[in-house]
Amino acid sequence: MLSLIAISIALLTAFFLDKPLKKRPEIFYTAAALVTAAVTIIMQLDDKGFIDIDNEVVKNYILGLFYRGALGGAFWIVVMWAGALPNGSAPIKKLMPIRGELSIFAAILSLSHVITFGIQYISDIINEKTGSGDALRDFVLVSVLGTVMVLIMVPLTVMSFKKIRKKMNPKMWKKIQRTAYVFYAFLYLHILVLYIPKAQKGREGFYLSIIYYSIVFVGYAVFRLRKVYVAKKKPESRLVTNIVCACAIIVPVVLCGFVSRNTNENNEVITATKDKPATFTFEAPTTAPGDSGITAVTTTTSAGSDGKTTTTTDKSGTTTTTSTTTGTGTTTTAVTTADTEEETEAPEENAPEETPDTPEEPANEPAPEEPEPVVTPEPEQPVYRFKNGTFEGSGEGYAGTVHVKITIENDYITGFSAYADDDDPDYFSDAMMFVIPQIQSSASADGIDTCSGATYSSMGIIAASRDALSKALN
Repeated sequence: MLSLIAISIALLTAFFLDKPLKKRPEIFYTAAALVTAAVTIIMQLDDKGFIDIDNEVVKNYILGLFYRGALGGAFWIVVMWAGALPNGSAPIKKLMPIRGELSIFAAILSLSHVITFGIQYISDIINEKTGSGDALRDFVLVSVLGTVMVLIMVPLTVMSFKKIRKKMNPKMWKKIQRTAYVFYAFLYLHILVLYIPKAQKGREGFYLSIIYYSIVFVGYAVFRLRKVYVAKKKPESRLVTNIVCACAIIVPVVLCGFVSRNTNENNEVITATKDKPATFTFEAPTTAPGDSGITAVTTTTSAGSDGKTTTTTDKSGTTTTTSTTTGTGTTTTAVTTADTEEETEAPEENAPEETPDTPEEPANEPAPEEPEPVVTPEPEQPVYRFKNGTFEGSGEGYAGTVHVKITIENDYITGFSAYADDDDPDYFSDAMMFVIPQIQSSASADGIDTCSGATYSSMGIIAASRDALSKALN
């Protein structure tokens, strides 16, 4: 959606404001510079927590046109295609006279994106937040591609000013301007490296964006080569040329689409904010951890059942006797615990009485003492590690503080909510889905694996959980 909005603005500006842009370009340059500076400052204040931009439309679709590079990239696409259109066509007559002004305008608009993410990437390197594995690879690729593009864009922009251009040798100027092809190629690769991982996770809009940008950049390369070929060879029939060009566009676009397809079964993105944190609930089991081995017994009876008695003994020595009275629907459950059982032989039936060989004992001999009754010990009450209740904690995440609330019942986590002050929703969602179930199942924040690609968001959740659990300790 953002890319379509941006290209619409760029095309309308190029085709309907071409004369003002050609006549008074400094007005456009000044306006672009002021907007770029304002957006850059606003985003830095938001990142540092001095202001809080909660409105999604404002942040993603208004400010996002500039700091995400969408509008600058759209103007670069117009400049790019101006050199690939057939000579003598109506679009090229409109665009070629203002191509230099459009490139300067595009470069100024791109500075907000360059500065905003340049600061972020430098901060990530200083704070060692570059991730690992695939995330580190993508970080390095984006950093290298972005650096090379800036090194190409700045001198090309400076040389596009008329006063500078007039002082240069035309042949030298033209040779240097050819490095723009490298800039366009790196711009396309930059987009693919950023978008393909998100498209593979099923993130909304990224797959269509890859298809769109693939058509734009691959189509440009094919049309640019076609223009050179037609100018040199001047073929009588262009049918074969057009078929070859169509295939040259379709095949790479289909390949990019195949590589970028959704391979993630769970592609739901959970949005977590301060007002609406992501909430997870878990069902506590019937047996608490640290229990003495006595299992809760639930019995169900119905009227008219046969009278019966059931005795069950578990491994801990707990004996459960269930008696059901016929026709009444009444059940009595008795639980007896014994560590050891002594067996006493019962006298055999019909055994003959033995006649004692010894004389009878005196009648005044005291009677034997009766055995003391066996007292069944009360089952020990479980000792819990955590207090029951809800406990809050915080920890430093990727781009701000992560906040969690953990609800505990008899050493089991039954509720978990989390949000981050400022984090990418995609990465934070991946981290929550991967980390929170581990913390819940172990009732601990130690030894938890982090989510690949969302390492620092994961670490923020783990740190906040550790803080909350420490407050819950008995």
